[in-house]
Amino acid sequence: MSLGIFLASGDSFKNMAKSGQDELFKKFYLSFFAKNFTRVYIFSYANEKVNGLPKNIVVVPNKYNLHRYIYGFLMPLLNIKAVKNCDVMRVYHLFGTPPAIVAKFFFGKPFIFNYAYDYKKFAQIEGKFFQTILFTLLESVAILFSWKIFAANKAIFKKLPRNKAVYLPNGVDTNFFKPAKSKKRNEIPVILSVGRLENQKNFEILIMAMKGVNAKLLIVGQGSQKEKLEKLAKENNVDLKIVNKVENTKMPQIYNQADVFVLPSLAEGSPKVLLEAMACGLPVIGSQVIGIGEVINNGVDGLFCNTDSKSISSSIYRLLSNSKLRGKLATNARDTVFREYDLANFIQKEIKVLKNNKNQ
Repeated sequence: MSLGIFLASGDSFKNMAKSGQDELFKKFYLSFFAKNFTRVYIFSYANEKVNGLPKNIVVVPNKYNLHRYIYGFLMPLLNIKAVKNCDVMRVYHLFGTPPAIVAKFFFGKPFIFNYAYDYKKFAQIEGKFFQTILFTLLESVAILFSWKIFAANKAIFKKLPRNKAVYLPNGVDTNFFKPAKSKKRNEIPVILSVGRLENQKNFEILIMAMKGVNAKLLIVGQGSQKEKLEKLAKENNVDLKIVNKVENTKMPQIYNQADVFVLPSLAEGSPKVLLEAMACGLPVIGSQVIGIGEVINNGVDGLFCNTDSKSISSSIYRLLSNSKLRGKLATNARDTVFREYDLANFIQKEIKVLKNNKNQ
């Protein structure tokens, strides 16, 4: 049985490498797919060759160098042979579905896409009016033509058609993301957060929450707000360091250097960085919003906060002043991820659903 993979619009191995996600994709996902399918076709938006992949994985490049919006619709027609060889298509994100919709319409290829977060809400938070309209239109068509949909959280699962929705949150490899054997004690506590430097992540408010806190703030991420955040931190005497890029395979080192992890987002899907931090035995604080609210059991394996600076600051102070609570939350956090968010189990579930498509 052959699997086709349509990446998110505009995505490629080259693009994933910019955020350090290419190694994660190769090591944890493609290795499983290669073992469970006779052939795997990955349709890239870049004209690229990728080395180091299993022999039964074929990267189909954008050899015409077409713009991603144009290529998204023409991809199945320009690569007819490869598409026809696929028994089922795995699509990444709602905005990766246009080529899958075309492949379904012209060649009857069933496809499954992951509904990772509330795309329309994220676009609204970031003031992207055009994307809000686009996602509204695309959502109805993608749901109509899809065979199944992987829902990243329970709120998304509930709003999707029952005959199509499959609950599949993000998972973590707990053998890789784990507490360090020996952890150096920081003279000044390090508060860590990870994510895109955009409005949705609420980093401006996190910086204001750190005002007056005797701790360093480390943010790992890229985005349009970098200069704005650095300026805000400087104006409020917050010791901020922003690291643009860290390969996912090196993230355990980052988590294990921190004392507390904070995810103050205004909205989330299935927050992988929160799960990674918990797997590494970090005490975590997360805003009580959809996505984060499903992961944290308040007071047991993490703490909830609201999205305002006062609430975030209060939670940080509470953890920094109570080492016993930090230890309890850290231990329980890892146990929660190990028990409920094991990556291997989720990938096997995904493969089982993919192999059980209507054409088989």
